[in-house]
Parts: sequence; C-alpha cells; structure tokens
Amino acid sequence: ITKGDLETRLEVSADDAGDEVEKIGRHINTMAVSLKAAHENLQEKIDSATEVISYQASHDTLTGLVNRREFEVRLERALNSAREQGRTHALCFIDLDQFKIVNDTCGHNAGDELLRQIALQLRQKVREGDTLARIGGDEFTLLLENCSLEDAFQVATQLRETLQAFRFVWQDKVFAIAASIGLVAINKASESVVALLSQADAACYTAK
Repeated sequence: ITKGDLETRLEVSADDAGDEVEKIGRHINTMAVSLKAAHENLQEKIDSATEVISYQASHDTLTGLVNRREFEVRLERALNSAREQGRTHALCFIDLDQFKIVNDTCGHNAGDELLRQIALQLRQKVREGDTLARIGGDEFTLLLENCSLEDAFQVATQLRETLQAFRFVWQDKVFAIAASIGLVAINKASESVVALLSQADAACYTAK
C-alpha cells in the first residue's frame, strides 16, 4: 500500500474471527479500499482540472473560439501538409468594420457581446473540421483545410454576406455590422505561418 499498490488485501480467515490480528487485517483492508476510492476521486479531479487548463490555454475566453497561439499551431500543421503532401488549404483574415463604433458608443460590455454574437454567426457557417479563431481585438481568422482557393472564395463571400445581414441590438440601439475579409492560398509555395498571416492581413486591408 505504501508503494501505491492499492489493490493489496490481507488474507483474513474466518477461523480467526475475533482474533486481534484478524481485526487489524480487516481494518487494513477497509483502509485500502478507502484509499483506492480517494485516489480515484483525486485522479478524476486532476484530469478534469488538466482538461480545463488545456482548453483555456488554447481558446479565447470571451468567444470560446481557438486563440492565436493554437491557431498558429494548426496553421503550421496545415502548411507542413501542403509542403509534404501537396495539399491545398486556404486562410481567411476577417476584420469587423463597425466594432469601434459599437465600443465607443455603447461601451466595452457591448463590444464584448458583439464579439460573442459574431463568433456564433461565423461558427454556424463553417465546416466542423475547419478552424475558426479570434486572434485579437475584432480580428478573426479561419483555416479551411483541403479547400481550393475558389471554394474558399465562396465561403468567404457567404461569411461576408452573413455579417452584412446581421444586426446587433444593444439596449435601444441597432447597429449594422459588416466585415472585410482577406484570403490567401496555402500550398507548396507558401513560405511560413508569419508570411501567410501577413499576406492575409494585407489582403484584408485592401478589401477594407
């Protein structure tokens, strides 16, 4: 038991019932059962806490989307598959056009709620295997894996139209929300994660 073997049990004979050694043996066995139950309960709590910490480290606390750090990890993985396996992916850089107006007019609480609602709107329009992230402020990115540039353009267009039709309501105010989207292909010619994000950002700026 001291070495961690909580399956250990002492053999207690019925013939020894009432014997002091038998009583000690039964108490030790009871203790072993209790220790095992406590150990399993503690391990469950550790596993749960580890899972929470892992999730928080890779996700944006406000929107629940993947954060910049985790997105770059997945983007790096996609870039490697493009180089080594010849796969084609696409990267979208999404920037809200009216976020500052909402923030300045209604305050940060309204801005936070807008970001949560925008995340929900975007999440409903992407495939389960795609990666949608909030990488800072009002900037979102979307990794479309195994997707041609033409198909990615259709997805980006649908996302832009979805946000253009969306109305954000805060107290007695209604805001029309729009977004600009930059799009770049991820293929064998792609240089790096930094270069891809920079190119997508530049494309978004041009679109805006």
